[in-house]
Amino acid sequence: MNSAVPAGFVRADLRIQLLSAIAAAADVTAFLRFHDVFTSAMTGNLALLGLALGQGRLALATHSLFALLGFVLGVIVASALAERPFWQGERILLLELVGLLVFAGGWWLWGFPTGGGQLAVMILASAAAMGVQSVLARHINVAGVPSVVFTNTLTSILISLTRAVQQRQRPSWMTLQQVAALLAYAGGAVLFATLLWLSPAWAVNLPWLTLIVVWILGRYDNVYY
Repeated sequence: MNSAVPAGFVRADLRIQLLSAIAAAADVTAFLRFHDVFTSAMTGNLALLGLALGQGRLALATHSLFALLGFVLGVIVASALAERPFWQGERILLLELVGLLVFAGGWWLWGFPTGGGQLAVMILASAAAMGVQSVLARHINVAGVPSVVFTNTLTSILISLTRAVQQRQRPSWMTLQQVAALLAYAGGAVLFATLLWLSPAWAVNLPWLTLIVVWILGRYDNVYY
């Protein structure tokens, strides 16, 4: 999609916003239920890994390590398969769906485990799904929004807004797209934190249901709404 000359938000924008909300669900659920770990925000996860190692909390360090390994695995597998004819385009979304379904299935079987192999499986599944999603976001290619890490996106937004104020111009369309994705992540964080408290079943299953919506929207990409 050429984000430089849009007539309005296209479905690709909505897909990135939904993916951003899914990433928020992964991070919030992991952080609140798996003892301070992120499964999409690897910068924060690496900081938590270093913190746990520095404090000698080896059990917590393994949680962050599993998340890192899962994310790396998801990126590598999705990137490798995306070069093959069958997996080119939207089919890599199926890989993320598998990861989210494994995570949801783990919850139905074990709830939110506090340790052991069950916890490792759920962290690995969630992180692998987010790794795949980072590759999928590059394929959708909206305003350089990765849908899983927003530090650079926030920096781009602030730089663009500063320049717009200095030059007394309206923010660029790309900036508005980035703001929408960032707000989707923040809104998703609030939503899923609330759902974890009120209805864990929805918190665990809504991400993969949302991903199906992302797939459906992908069949009508570049349609304005």
